[in-house]
Order: sequence, then C-alpha cells, then structure tokens
Amino acid sequence: MSIRLKKTKEPIRCQSGQSLIELALLLPLLLVLVIGALEFGRLFYTKIVITNAAREGAYYLATHPADYNAGTGYAPNTALAAQAEAMNSGIDNITVTVAAINCCTPGSYSVEVTVETDVQDLLILGLFGSPGSLSVVRDGVFPLSASVEMMVQ
Repeated sequence: MSIRLKKTKEPIRCQSGQSLIELALLLPLLLVLVIGALEFGRLFYTKIVITNAAREGAYYLATHPADYNAGTGYAPNTALAAQAEAMNSGIDNITVTVAAINCCTPGSYSVEVTVETDVQDLLILGLFGSPGSLSVVRDGVFPLSASVEMMVQ
C-alpha cells in the first residue's frame, strides 16, 4: 500500500518582513523599559547614598555633641562627615542641614541630620515631553532628600 501525497501549487509566503515590522513596533517599548530600569536604579542608588551620608552625619553629631552650635544651628564637622560619606560613593553635590530636638542636655535630646541632592540628566523624563510638566521635577532635576534622627547619649 502506498500513500500518495497531493501536490499543491500554493505560493510560499515570505515572513521575513513580518519579523522586521514586529521588531520596529516593539523596539521603542523595550528601550523605554530598559532605560527606565536603569534610571530608577540610579535614583535608588542615590537615595541609599544620601541616607547613609545622613546616618553618618547623625552618628558623628551624636558622638560629638560639642560640634553643634545652638546659636547658629551649624555643625561644621558633622557636615564634613556627611559630605565625605557621600563623596566616597560618588555623590559630590549634597546639602546638609542639622537640627537639634530638645537641645542640649545629653540623654534627653536628639539630633536630626537631613541630606539633600538633585539628580540630573534623567533620560526617562525626556521621553515624556517637557520635564517641567511632571510635578516631582523642578528645573529639570529630580530632588532627593533623607533625614536621620539619633539620640545624643
């Protein structure tokens, strides 16, 4: 018994153009996802660095309470400790603010150190039009801040 296959003369469709069009449609979406992941990673890294800098500044001030001048509200070595911690991780443009809460008896007051920085050149914001239209962005930069409070012993 032999089986005969029916020969048809249907044209073979070329599908190479379809793959190219699918790539052209999906490539922008894939690029937005990859760039967005990189930019959010950079934001989270910066947030961790400034939190560590605020923690280092608060620790320094908690262990060296004489650095805080209650009259001016300035603690120069505390600011230097926070800036050194941030610079060790590659963030060099930070602002350090120091505040004493229930100043100034050891064991009954705490210090709060706030570190702020601006993240510039976020590529993902350029994909959504004018960066000024987003309420979290001012002047084309994304502001980040971190505060740490510690008890002075």
